[in-house]
Amino acid sequence: MKIIQVGSGGWAKGWLEFIHADPDCELTALVSRGGSSLEEAKARYNLEDSRCFSDFSQALKLDCDVVLIALPHRLHLEYAMEAVRAGKNVLIEKPLCESMEDAARFVEFMGGRRERAWVSHNFRFRKQLWQMRASLGPAGIGTPQWADVSLRLGMSGAKDDPAAAWQRVSWRQGQASLLFLESAIHHFDMMRFLSGSNAFSVYATAWTPAWGGVDTPLSTMAVVEFENGFKASYNASIRSIGFETGWQGNWLLQTDKGAVRWEYDGENRLEMGDGAAGALAESFYFAGQDRCGVLNELKRQLRGEPGAVPDAADNLNSLAISFAALKSLKEQRKILLSEIL
Repeated sequence: MKIIQVGSGGWAKGWLEFIHADPDCELTALVSRGGSSLEEAKARYNLEDSRCFSDFSQALKLDCDVVLIALPHRLHLEYAMEAVRAGKNVLIEKPLCESMEDAARFVEFMGGRRERAWVSHNFRFRKQLWQMRASLGPAGIGTPQWADVSLRLGMSGAKDDPAAAWQRVSWRQGQASLLFLESAIHHFDMMRFLSGSNAFSVYATAWTPAWGGVDTPLSTMAVVEFENGFKASYNASIRSIGFETGWQGNWLLQTDKGAVRWEYDGENRLEMGDGAAGALAESFYFAGQDRCGVLNELKRQLRGEPGAVPDAADNLNSLAISFAALKSLKEQRKILLSEIL
């Protein structure tokens, strides 16, 4: 799979590692404004000057299977639309963009085109999540009823804590919500993937800890109800002190036959109700961990096979949960997803 990557710093550095490690992927070109991140990438991956571009339009003249856009969120759609107009497929880092209106316009723009647009949600590529999903059903661990999901990114109480430096980056603070577009959207997407359903309603409250260091909510409690009756309680803080869960969060999935715990990124643990039979699936398809899984599924989807990387239209359903939560904060009421979509 030939890839043109746009962006070389921050999160984009990780993408370069995953592409380099995949024998079926080839970095056709790297588009960057230059600086130390570009020089580091050139040295680490032996990139010739001929594969490095500051002019995106020039890079788009090269043949590729997909253009990977790993830039600040406000730039996602500008670059995606230019790539699509040039006849390229695109893989866009989450969130797709910073407003539902822009997202809807992009989906309309993509309508009827042969080019494809996908959104990378790397958190849905966790083996424990896929195992839970593969284990569901009457013959397995039962039908999902609800989940308790908690996220704690434990740090010190210092406002200038280096571990929270990413939260102080100016472009991140300028977006609609640091909490809901950087972090919570991952877990909302995981809930959709696990339940096999889109959300019906959201009720949320949020606040900023006294030691937060930024003028934006960093903690939330929310309830998400899904169209198939599944429910999830969500308790998250990206500026907590102590007892860190890891970015994937801690999960307790309740089914009508038992419960599964996934904590601190350890193995799933199952406890069945009295007299109930069922076990976690031991043999199941898993595309791969994190962005390795994204790349593997993208290869399948480029061949026309089904896969787990959501396209832009499907991704509206994850993005909408975050914006429904923001509307709930503002209006202090339960928000129906039909008000957002």
